[in-house]
Amino acid sequence: MDQEKLNRRWNPYVLLDDETVNELWIDHFSKNDGKTLFILGKGFDGRMNLCIESLLNKCPDLDISTILINFDEGKSSNSHEYADLVTENVTQLEQLLTNRTLDHKNIQLWNRRGKKRRRIGDREAANLFNDYDAIKDYDNIVVDISALPRGIYFSLIGKLLSLIDEYCKDFSINLFVCIAENASIDNLIQENSIDEDIDYLFGFGGEISLEANSDKPLIWFPILGETKTQHLRKAFSKITESKDRLYEICPTLPFPSKNPRRSDTIFNEHHELMFDELNTEPQNIMYVHERNPFEVYNKLSEAVSNYQDSLKIINGCKVALSTFSSKLLSIGTLLTAFENKDSVGILNVDSQGYKIVDKNSLKNLKSESELFVTWLTGIPYNDTSK
Repeated sequence: MDQEKLNRRWNPYVLLDDETVNELWIDHFSKNDGKTLFILGKGFDGRMNLCIESLLNKCPDLDISTILINFDEGKSSNSHEYADLVTENVTQLEQLLTNRTLDHKNIQLWNRRGKKRRRIGDREAANLFNDYDAIKDYDNIVVDISALPRGIYFSLIGKLLSLIDEYCKDFSINLFVCIAENASIDNLIQENSIDEDIDYLFGFGGEISLEANSDKPLIWFPILGETKTQHLRKAFSKITESKDRLYEICPTLPFPSKNPRRSDTIFNEHHELMFDELNTEPQNIMYVHERNPFEVYNKLSEAVSNYQDSLKIINGCKVALSTFSSKLLSIGTLLTAFENKDSVGILNVDSQGYKIVDKNSLKNLKSESELFVTWLTGIPYNDTSK
């Protein structure tokens, strides 16, 4: 293993899935007398409560405070059609948290001035925790991204990591990110329409948005997923409209994956756009593990480092990452950008709401979801962080 990989922040790392998640709840949380803060999103997705339900089933006496984030997608969003599912999820959560604290936090995704709308949800998510005082009393913080959009959880997790880094010198706060993964459900939830306001996420702009550095070449890593051709076009348009000089595109595909043919399907879907229209070099294709965000982080970090080294003669480069795939994969993208803030940004393409293809199937498939937990700060890293 090369020295650079050894020096990466999340090497070694802690990733738990399904049964090992239950072991984590029992071994860490049930034997820990400290306070836990649990953060999750309010939504129609049946996976919303799976993580906190699993935790409380194993640790019924846990000292836990919960923040439920309610984000307003606007009056035109199709998501309003599923208010009954949202109510059902919130009722279940309240039952799980009987006699415990449940704090509701509202986030406005949009700010309208005249006829123009500007997306502000990422900034509002980061501002949920303005200073270290808001988290210093907790031994554990769990962020469940199962029902949160990328624009919210990227900036939220980035802010928590920054606060812990700056003020928690002994790295004693354990920060976990969990998700209920289910590709079949993901395929049933389709984006209503693509956002027109595309930009780098708050806290993840790097130096990309700084005009003074526009002479540096830009490397773009789109993490590809199904039915995202229009998202790719929007992101590419944003890059070409800016003053950045696009140097190379590195399409990134999920492999290995639960469905061994998934990467082939995605490749075929985007082949015409990526190679005929955008003239992507075939040798630039990358593959990252679908079910291991830390391996995604390692692969992307290595690629970023290689480009920086090879372009050092012209003062280095800037890197844009865009995630059009699963939330599990996106965690690896987040970690890469956080560790390389000065030169790596997250170019995000959000939607203006979601629609469900088959409501009954959405409910029936919930039980097939798998829990994944990434442990980002705290006990496993204390020795290597001093």
